[in-house]
Amino acid sequence: MASVKKRGDSYRIFVSNGYRCDGSKIVETMTYTPEPGMTKRQIERKLEEVKVDFERHVRSGQATKGEKMSLKELAELYMKDMKPTGNEDTDKISITSWSNYKITLRLRIIPKLGHIKIGSIIKKTLNDYAKTLRVDGARSDGKPGGLSEATIHKDCCLVSAMLSYAVEEGLLEINPILYAGRQSRAHKTRKEYKVDYFTVEQTKAFLWALDNPIGIRHKAHDRVHKNGKVYHVPEYFQEWTLPLEWRAYFYLALFVGDRRGENISLTWEDIDFQTGEVRITKSTAYAERKIYHKSTKTYQSRFPIIPDVVINILKLWKIEQKQMCVKLGTYWQGSRGSDFDKNFIFTQDSGKQVHPSTPYHVFKKIIRIYNDNVVKNEKDKLPPNATQHDLRHTAASILITNGMDPRSVAGVLGHANPTTTLNIYSYFFRSKNRDAADIMNNTLNPQKNAIVTK
Repeated sequence: MASVKKRGDSYRIFVSNGYRCDGSKIVETMTYTPEPGMTKRQIERKLEEVKVDFERHVRSGQATKGEKMSLKELAELYMKDMKPTGNEDTDKISITSWSNYKITLRLRIIPKLGHIKIGSIIKKTLNDYAKTLRVDGARSDGKPGGLSEATIHKDCCLVSAMLSYAVEEGLLEINPILYAGRQSRAHKTRKEYKVDYFTVEQTKAFLWALDNPIGIRHKAHDRVHKNGKVYHVPEYFQEWTLPLEWRAYFYLALFVGDRRGENISLTWEDIDFQTGEVRITKSTAYAERKIYHKSTKTYQSRFPIIPDVVINILKLWKIEQKQMCVKLGTYWQGSRGSDFDKNFIFTQDSGKQVHPSTPYHVFKKIIRIYNDNVVKNEKDKLPPNATQHDLRHTAASILITNGMDPRSVAGVLGHANPTTTLNIYSYFFRSKNRDAADIMNNTLNPQKNAIVTK
């Protein structure tokens, strides 16, 4: 039988729910607070209803620990249990995903939803949360506007995943987000995915910047000497040439279309200079201020072929890297002698693997120098907001528009399923609509060349 204890304007309801292993009694509790303006008689009636409902709830086994747990408390359990150990066979999520979840929880989900009891979270909770992320000022980077719909969707999926985890752990009966009782309706078509990429002309301009020295004009300016005195530096010109290592890096990235983490993970053992085959079997990630080596994103290996122009650049870079190894002596932290091919292709000055963030900065520098010192017309500039990943999209666009089928493109890019390729690059495949029209017309319209006269 439920018992009640009055506490101020509220009532605490207690229901016995069996005994623990040590013999102590399990007591489930809840608080009922009458609405303002209710009479004493109305409160007594409502309190009796609440008592009966709560006792029935407890006796049926529906009262769970999670109903009193906040989303913040659940997030702590979830992140602790999901934290990768480095064993990809047993880890439930990757270290990069785990790190992104950690940031998302800290910046948005916990500040806005962390206080809510997980038993009280419903679909409307996430709908209201999503609205707060669409307004101007919602971004943590200070940029105008709200968050993208893709980011908002990922946030809501993370909350739902944590609620599903709570069900698995016996903290909730069901995940109310998955069983929200939505009426059946026609599936809403998702907005077409658009990617940024270089045009063929822009790609050729980018390759020109990789291959040729560029004269940089430095304006006259004042500088401060280390002794504190100010001195004037007149205008001067400097010839800038991209280091051979980065020329090799971006040629390989463009012609293979691989991901950044895959590119910096390549060793000389992964390049077959005879056949031009590149062995992509691993990747590198940076999370929690550490570098991690892991499998590719889809856990699949692939073996694209590179043309002679890329092979020749790689050969030149390998010779230069060997010379660096000899020159640095014991300072070289990579492999030596007969084990030299175990070295990463792209390294720091010490022979260690290049940091994952370095290609981004070099890529931006190339575009900035080209735009500021080579281009005369604004329309001829390379997109200043472009990223290295756009080279991957560029490779895909060139392959697709020149007739390669989706399955083959998926194999080159390392997509687990050709459907992924079709979803991401549907815009490029649209150009095939004209081919389809011509095929149907040529096949079914035998009078296509006839002159129609009245």
